[in-house]
Amino acid sequence: MKAAQVLVALSLVCLGCSTPPEVKQALIAKDQGYAENQRLMEQYRELVTNVTERHHQWYRHVQTRLKLNLALQWATTNPKVTDVPELELAKDDAELLGSEVIALIHDIRLKNLPERKGPNGQVLFQAGTGDMSNLLQKLPELTGRVVQRVEKDGQASSTVDLTAFDQYRNNVGALRRINAIIKQYLDIDVTLSRDEVQPLAEAVRTLRR
Repeated sequence: MKAAQVLVALSLVCLGCSTPPEVKQALIAKDQGYAENQRLMEQYRELVTNVTERHHQWYRHVQTRLKLNLALQWATTNPKVTDVPELELAKDDAELLGSEVIALIHDIRLKNLPERKGPNGQVLFQAGTGDMSNLLQKLPELTGRVVQRVEKDGQASSTVDLTAFDQYRNNVGALRRINAIIKQYLDIDVTLSRDEVQPLAEAVRTLRR
């Protein structure tokens, strides 16, 4: 009886403990799908980064022109806007330009331009004492300070949140590792050929005699 059981077991080994090819192919296809999804996500991440960088470049260009024009207005004129109180206008423009730009405006502001105060009575733009020659000489420095101001203002919004892309890459990587472990396990075939089983079968028959 035991010999018969051994023969049955040997037959099962011979017939197959190997993984069906369809299963292995399915695992390969799944891994390829994971890889393709990750590739597409990386491309989308790169696209988002490039578009955001273009947006920031355009933002810096526009803001530099606006702030430089505003600085030159205060350096050469006494700005006023209809329906906007002068105190509020001075306060808003001073906040846009920043202290470093305003300090240079005080140095180049043309003669006879009056001082301008904010709502709390503080002098925000000093009375002008400069001339056009001095203004033209300091124009490159004014441009540089405006650029620095724009860069400083843009730092807060220049960071792109790519956390979702990183999480997706990590998750796909984990799935691919799991898939690889399963495939490696299923690749371990314990199937024996009939030639390898035959000597064992003969030995079992000998025991039965």
